[in-house]
Amino acid sequence: MAVTELEVESSQGVDCPITEAHSVLSIVDEGQSSSSAQSTEKDPRKNARQYQLDLCKIAVEENIIVYLGTGCGKTHIAVLLIYALGHLIRKPQKNICVFLAPTVALVQQQAKVIKESIDFKVGTYGGRSKRLKGHLDWEKEIEQYEILVMIPEILLRNLSHCFIRRELISLLIFDECHHAQARSNHPYTQIMKAYNKLNIIKPPRIFGMTASPIVGKGASEEGSVSKCINSLEKILDAKVYSVEDTDLKCFVASPEVKIYYYGPVTKNISSSHILKNLEEIKRQCISMLSKNTEDHSRRRSIKKMLCRLHDNLIFCLEKIGLWGALQASRRFLSVDYGERNELLEAEENFNGDLLCDNYLAKAASFFSSHCMRDGVEMDISSVDVLKEPFFSKKLLCLIRILSNFRLQPNMKCIVFVNRIVVAQSLSYILQNLKFLASWKCGFLVGVHSGMKSMSRKNMKNILEKFRSGQLNLLVATKVGEEGLDIQTCCLVIRFDLPETVASFIQSRGRARMPQSEYAFLVNSGNNKELALIENFKTDEDRMNKEIFVRTSSETFADTEEKLYKVDSSGASITAGYSVSLIHHYCAMLPHDEYFDPKPEFYFFDDEDGTVCHIIFPSNSPLPQVISTPEPSIEEAKRIACLKACEQLHKIGALNDYLLPCQDIGIDEESMLSTSDSGVCEGSILLRGELHEMLIPAALRQPWTNLENSVYLNSYFIRTIPCPEDRVYKKFGFLVKAPLPKEAERMKLDLQLAHQRSVSIELIPSGLVEFNKNEILQAQNFQEMFLKIILHRSEFVSERVQLGDSNDSYKACSSTFYLLLPVILNDDNNKITVDWKSIKRCLSSPIFRNPAENAGSGYSPLIGELQLANGSRNEDEVVNSLVYAPYKNAFFFVADIIAEKNGYSTSTSGASHVDHFKTLRIQLSRPEQPLLKAKQLFSLRNLLHDRKKEHSGSAETRESEEHFFEVPPELCELKIIGFSKDFGSTISLLPSIMHRLENLLVAIELKHALSTSFPEGAEVTADRVLEALTTAKCMERFSLERLEVLGDAFLKYVVGRHLFLFHDALDEGELTRRRSNIVNNSNLFKMATRNNLQVYIRDQSFDPSQFYALGHPCPVICSKGTENYIHSQVGSSEKANGAKANDVRCSKCHHWLHRKTISDVVEALVGAFLVDSGFKAAISFLRWIGITVDFDSSHVNNIYVKSSEYLSLVADVDIPSLEKLIGYLFQHKGLLLQAFVHPSYNKHGGGCYQRLEYLGDAVLDYLITSYLYSTYPKLKPGQLTDLRSVCVDNKSFANVAVQRSFHKFLLCDSSNLLEAIDKYVGFIETPSSEDHMIKEPKCPKVLGDLVESSVGAVLLDNGFNLERVWEILFSFLDPVMIFSSFQLHPVRELQELCQSKNWQVVFRRSQDGSTFSVEAKVDGEGIKLSTCATNISRKEAKKVAAQQAIAELKVSFDRASSSDKSWLLAESEKHRGYMHKSKTVEEVIKSSCKMEAKLIGYNEAPINSIPPDAIESEPSKVLEPSRSNFKLKKHKEAPLIKLLSKGLHSSVAAAIEQDNENAEDMSSDSQIAGQWCKKTAKSVLHEVCADNSWKAPIYECVKEEGPSHQKLFTFKVVLEIEDSKNLECFGEPRGRKKDAAEHAAEGALWYLQNTGFLPTRE
Repeated sequence: MAVTELEVESSQGVDCPITEAHSVLSIVDEGQSSSSAQSTEKDPRKNARQYQLDLCKIAVEENIIVYLGTGCGKTHIAVLLIYALGHLIRKPQKNICVFLAPTVALVQQQAKVIKESIDFKVGTYGGRSKRLKGHLDWEKEIEQYEILVMIPEILLRNLSHCFIRRELISLLIFDECHHAQARSNHPYTQIMKAYNKLNIIKPPRIFGMTASPIVGKGASEEGSVSKCINSLEKILDAKVYSVEDTDLKCFVASPEVKIYYYGPVTKNISSSHILKNLEEIKRQCISMLSKNTEDHSRRRSIKKMLCRLHDNLIFCLEKIGLWGALQASRRFLSVDYGERNELLEAEENFNGDLLCDNYLAKAASFFSSHCMRDGVEMDISSVDVLKEPFFSKKLLCLIRILSNFRLQPNMKCIVFVNRIVVAQSLSYILQNLKFLASWKCGFLVGVHSGMKSMSRKNMKNILEKFRSGQLNLLVATKVGEEGLDIQTCCLVIRFDLPETVASFIQSRGRARMPQSEYAFLVNSGNNKELALIENFKTDEDRMNKEIFVRTSSETFADTEEKLYKVDSSGASITAGYSVSLIHHYCAMLPHDEYFDPKPEFYFFDDEDGTVCHIIFPSNSPLPQVISTPEPSIEEAKRIACLKACEQLHKIGALNDYLLPCQDIGIDEESMLSTSDSGVCEGSILLRGELHEMLIPAALRQPWTNLENSVYLNSYFIRTIPCPEDRVYKKFGFLVKAPLPKEAERMKLDLQLAHQRSVSIELIPSGLVEFNKNEILQAQNFQEMFLKIILHRSEFVSERVQLGDSNDSYKACSSTFYLLLPVILNDDNNKITVDWKSIKRCLSSPIFRNPAENAGSGYSPLIGELQLANGSRNEDEVVNSLVYAPYKNAFFFVADIIAEKNGYSTSTSGASHVDHFKTLRIQLSRPEQPLLKAKQLFSLRNLLHDRKKEHSGSAETRESEEHFFEVPPELCELKIIGFSKDFGSTISLLPSIMHRLENLLVAIELKHALSTSFPEGAEVTADRVLEALTTAKCMERFSLERLEVLGDAFLKYVVGRHLFLFHDALDEGELTRRRSNIVNNSNLFKMATRNNLQVYIRDQSFDPSQFYALGHPCPVICSKGTENYIHSQVGSSEKANGAKANDVRCSKCHHWLHRKTISDVVEALVGAFLVDSGFKAAISFLRWIGITVDFDSSHVNNIYVKSSEYLSLVADVDIPSLEKLIGYLFQHKGLLLQAFVHPSYNKHGGGCYQRLEYLGDAVLDYLITSYLYSTYPKLKPGQLTDLRSVCVDNKSFANVAVQRSFHKFLLCDSSNLLEAIDKYVGFIETPSSEDHMIKEPKCPKVLGDLVESSVGAVLLDNGFNLERVWEILFSFLDPVMIFSSFQLHPVRELQELCQSKNWQVVFRRSQDGSTFSVEAKVDGEGIKLSTCATNISRKEAKKVAAQQAIAELKVSFDRASSSDKSWLLAESEKHRGYMHKSKTVEEVIKSSCKMEAKLIGYNEAPINSIPPDAIESEPSKVLEPSRSNFKLKKHKEAPLIKLLSKGLHSSVAAAIEQDNENAEDMSSDSQIAGQWCKKTAKSVLHEVCADNSWKAPIYECVKEEGPSHQKLFTFKVVLEIEDSKNLECFGEPRGRKKDAAEHAAEGALWYLQNTGFLPTRE
């Protein structure tokens, strides 16, 4: 429709939409702040042309498609429209504008234009957009940006999976919108068909841009023009608008179209000779191919590749000449196989083969020999070369044009070709022609061409060079026709003619400079080429007329787009999109270098159309899907894929967003381990979070009413020193509430200095009555001794106040208990408070008023001593606490040394008088006897294992206590009756109470658990305490060993549950789901939901922060002060010297890492296992929120499903295999499944991977149980190292070789079988010779077989772990010997580098599906780098580490003796370094090996249904008949079954025999067979295509009979290998079609019987 028509309507009273939009925008602008008002807003209207404004007005009100030539400013119209509708998408609006462009380069280009033109927030999305994996990611993008510029594939994916909701898009712009064709499957088409199908309430405004509304060959035919335009309008729900040429002339220049003739091209003797020789080279190479039918598929693939190479060289030879063919052959030889496929522009990838390399090498040598003169390759610029056959006539014509074209100041030219290899070869020639030096040439092909030289970056650089003038000649493929911002040219040459009118128009649009030229090279002897150009001109005129004056409203017949929608999520996929989704799903299935899972598509003719049969990889839960009959192959494929997606969703393989479950982006909080880049476990799991520690309820109950007597539960604290040469004052523990039974007799050992220890035991001693005065005295006494041990500086002063703040102390205290000296009644273990001692201490002068302490200036009487603070009776001084100011220290006075005084000799040799003179102290009463004093102790954490500190040291246990001799006059009496026996006991009390508090917390948790499930009572409190105590506490036990056990059990029971409940999930998805359940993030969430974190003990006991009644915590914590008090500044120091992280507050807050909390969950699982068994551990998991229950029906379902594998009984020697395993299977299908590799797919689908998953989990637990019980002294780290060695795949692989499991493997990968043979050969090589052979890579499948076998045994016996435990020892005895202990290479390299202070860094890169990992070691005297590639990132990292270790060993072995000396002193000779502690081998050798136990197993095995009770399911036949003839797979399904009735007698007999053998086929197979009625002609045609033969030629050779009873005889001619022709004649038939069919049947019969097609085995 012309714009002028709408302008008339507007003048008749229709408001101008763009004016209205502008008024809205101006209102918004008025509301902006003054600062933004001052800024200059970008206004695209200022530089808009009138026709652009007019088209924008239309676009505001309706959906339109703008049809304008290249360079007419279509993008600016889109910018104007965005600006006009800006009020719909400006933030804070949630709606967005999506701008689609078909290529990444165009996306970047258009985004740049939009950013430069208007003030909107623009996001750009191209390629894979790896960082945007899920809903949250895209929600953030929509919140941040107003315009999203992207390729359509990304939008289609986002809409399909509901990452972006359709109703959020207010404006949808399609650049190059002509791709949205009714008969195409382009993403543009799929996006709009889904919109039209879903009937969105608020559809977006649609705006399309194109330089040609019709595309494709034949689309511009007279009857198709209107259909194409109408169909485009229908798809986009928009009208096409354009502008008259007269309106554009003043803005856009049109080039002059010129035709340059060359030729005519004729075959001369020279060219015929070259072609003949090239054909001979091809024939020789083909003849070298073996006719072995076993390798028929590979033979056909190689032949196809060779024919494609040959065709491309012939094409270059004809189009460019001998030099062009030479460059093409060299280019093909120089690139890798992947790039070669792209150069060939092949739809399928061909694997490389030496035969193809041989052909190219011979062809290149042949071409080169013809370009020689005197044995030297001729100069390409030589005059002698500028002729045929070196240069073709067409190339010579191009050279003339470039030579003669008038040079201009800004001379630029594009030469368009149709093939990539031509672009490269032609570019090379033009670059090297010296007389064309003024033309600086480059080539431009698509980024997706696979050319490594044409990355997006390189394409951008080439275009930038073309703009700047560094290049002025581009040889381009069709990528240069549309979209890219290529500088305007003065010359555009079509070296190859355009294939469509759209290509004609778009390439012409590149010539937009004034007086520019659009040139065609035409063979003067080929009238078709000239006619084609004229047709393009005619088609364009017809198209332009149709736009302005419609001749028809007819559209192409378009089948209704079928769609599958999930109502719960809103996700929906079209049939078109489902194809790529199926490919993506299969690519996400578990795979390795020997197995690449891909769907296989087969198409069959049916009476109602074409049927598509999809066969999925064997490890997919969905074996096959068959479509309904459809009118075309493509439609059948789409419908089959849509049906497959629906079924995959229903069985759970696709989630509710219709994504493969493996493809879901992992939540940030579920990141478990360090990445290859060295980033730690993320600021999430390793981030400290503030949590409150639980105070035991038994210690929180206060005594409030002091008017009446208070009764406290008492517990005598028995102390047994070792050795028993110390005296401890008897103390008791008194508390309001009775202690739980598991705490009332608590026992522990306290480790003192000098290898001394004290055993502690609590003894319940009944109730003790207190009156008000006694309670206050008791509180004062406790306050007194806590101050002495914790704040002794207060006692330096003359007076200390006690008891005044009792009420406030009680208010601040979090615990209420008393620790008092007691007198024990040995008869009944009852205790009474030692009030005499308490009162004597409290009567000390320091607690009295100064007036009460008069008399200090008097001379001492007999029996008195003169102290620094007065005269005191000797009885008061002995067994009391004094303070010596000269030492600033407190001392216990043990005795008075009557025989010594100040004149006695001191330890220094001089008298005490003389000694103190050196300290400038004059003794005034040297005659007084000296005091025997012991210095007041400093508190220490006695729970720490000091034995380890002193192990191996020369320090011996002291037999004597250490005392000082102190003159009395230098001491001040502080506390009377406070003896060293008091001090000895009081030094133990903080550690005792810390342990009691922790034990009470563990008991409370146990009680909470036993209340929730009865099995919770079966675990001991000590075991719970072990599970709650981290290694940071530095106690003699920690959770780590239990955590290792619990981790293995979690993996097993969760894996078992998922295996049984989700029989449709593959091994990879089962592993991912298990990881999501057992990962640290989920365990953390479960734990905090159940408030487990409050029970955790994660700090080493610091006695200085011991708080109790009488010594409350001084740091009062509240919501307002919490952040300040506990600010996480690790290095900041508080006033008391403690780090900020360790500050103890009144609420007992402490920092916990999330991983610590998750570790406690695993440790608690381990605690239940050790004390109570599986049932209790499972109950605990159920309580925390992890369900792992199952019943017999789930197991029986597995048995039934395993019967499908019984069709393989004939392929496996089951008795021999059972003997090797040591187990007789009830359900033989499980055993068969355990040995089916995923590459094997002849049995109806399924493989060993799920059993491997189950076996891996159970082996992990059994081996952990073995190590835990056998080596109880192993540290947790050593336990983990040993387990990793035992469960290593290579360890299992050696077991598989020893048991000959590999001989029973059902596999369809020759590469894998070859790799297995190599490894088995190496293992079986005598040890005396194996050092001469490089160890081959161990195929993972060998270890998998052991795991899958164990999984099969476990299932078959109903999860009877005891039976599997028995088999474990026979299976893994060589593994358990640990004779070749080897750490994981990555771990070993890291430990080595850590011991040497070297840096090790792993850098990862990815190229497609292949990972490369570089290991770099850098340090003093060492610098090396190794690199490994693999499809597995972990495997690549492992190999890189192995290589680095090997190089370090070589470097060490080559070092000089002087260099080695310092290493050998600390190294193991085989590694060149030494562990800081004992190696695991050394620990194992020195450990006492205990009896191995299966820890915790107390489940009853499932009673399985007997095999004879399972109804035998007919085997599935997955290969009914396959049209693309992957012939190797047709051994069991001969080609002859594809033929229809009316066959030759021999063929008919074969079919009859087949039908007899097929009576037992399943109903599914029979149905598929009914759809396989394919004609012999179509089969023969496909066979020829598959073998790269020419298409069969049919000819009627005889016509006989009267007109009403005519008979026709046909022959078919085939040109097969070695240039042989095959002619097959059929029998006379009444219809020509039947006659041709019979001739084709004869040809197929011949091919089958001569070995070209396989026959039945």
